[in-house]
Amino acid sequence: MVAALSLLAAHGQEKPVQGWVFTPMPNLGFSTDTGVTLGAYSDFFYYGDGSCYPNFLHHAGISAAYATKGSWYVHAYFESPSLVDGLRVSATATYRDAMVNNFFGFNGIASPYVAELDMNAQDRIAWYTNRKRFFRASASVQGDIAGRLFWMGGAVFRRTHISDFSLERYDSGHSLYLAYRDAGLIRQDEASGGSSLELKGGLLYDSRDVEFSPGRGAYGELYLLANGDLGRWKYNYGQLVAHFRHYLSLVPERIIFAYHLGLQHQLWGEMPFYYLNEIASVFYAYDEISGLGSRLTVRGLRYNRIAAAGYAWGNFEFRLIPFRFHLWGRDINIILNPFADVCTITRNYRLPEQMQLPAFYQERRLPVMAALGLGGKLQMNTNFILSLDVGRGLEPQLSEWTVGMATTYVF
Repeated sequence: MVAALSLLAAHGQEKPVQGWVFTPMPNLGFSTDTGVTLGAYSDFFYYGDGSCYPNFLHHAGISAAYATKGSWYVHAYFESPSLVDGLRVSATATYRDAMVNNFFGFNGIASPYVAELDMNAQDRIAWYTNRKRFFRASASVQGDIAGRLFWMGGAVFRRTHISDFSLERYDSGHSLYLAYRDAGLIRQDEASGGSSLELKGGLLYDSRDVEFSPGRGAYGELYLLANGDLGRWKYNYGQLVAHFRHYLSLVPERIIFAYHLGLQHQLWGEMPFYYLNEIASVFYAYDEISGLGSRLTVRGLRYNRIAAAGYAWGNFEFRLIPFRFHLWGRDINIILNPFADVCTITRNYRLPEQMQLPAFYQERRLPVMAALGLGGKLQMNTNFILSLDVGRGLEPQLSEWTVGMATTYVF
């Protein structure tokens, strides 16, 4: 797993680091949706003579983990602003097998949710579950335009396989995924997954003071992507993707207000259902960026609860640093971050067909979905943070209490 984004580093107090730094760490975490995560990861940072610190010249890593509710993954990545003069290059490769993958239907609140059908071991029911296996390989390159403005281009290959879950303690053959397939909301030719090649290009803006620990500045992405169906040449589509992250130092080294605005909207074509929850990214820092819902998109909502052809979301939080100290040769920050996350659907997915099937549709409108929560962070230097986020959606159909603990950070 990629080294976590620290929130605010004591830049002036830290000594520059030189050469290669190897950081093996246990990969320990917990999520309401995936269970306890057990594994390991290692990061490799190269700082050269130290003049670039706390930024880096090369960054590589590999991670692997197993989650107790039934999933495992292997993820490798590399990024470098100095490998090719004038260009920033990056590449990732990921394999993930989610034996318990959430599938709640299409269009958020329009799909009814019955808690008694969700992972009910007593009645052996796992209605909102399927199995998702995928391999993804990506590469991207960035170059200067002027000042803090950059161009970006990239390619992503995906191979996804979807099937019904196969868990001994639950009765297979009874799931919303199979019911959608039998009713035709999921087409027969897409039901088991497929392969695709994605090409993307656009603009980036970066004025952050430190890349991995921004205390002030902004970062923005605006690009188009075209995804081609390699097997059937039927589910081809294009998307507009935009992100804007802004960091405001209210009290230097003590209080930061940070927010992230995201948009992902299908412009043309037809998207297969298994890509609805794929969050596009310039660089896939994590093994899976899936939403909406989860600690990586809208904290406090159930993982994959919002599945649509287009959505926008926002993360807003204060980063409060009440304690800073030096221990065992490391700079330690204790951080609290109360947060509010919101989202909305900008383009529905097969809604007219869904409305014709009363078992899979409820006449409810919720233009803005919101969640509130509180996080706590333990930060060591600029390259490691252990985070715990607890949140809850304001609408019970979308969430109860969710907990996420990991060695990563949302933005």
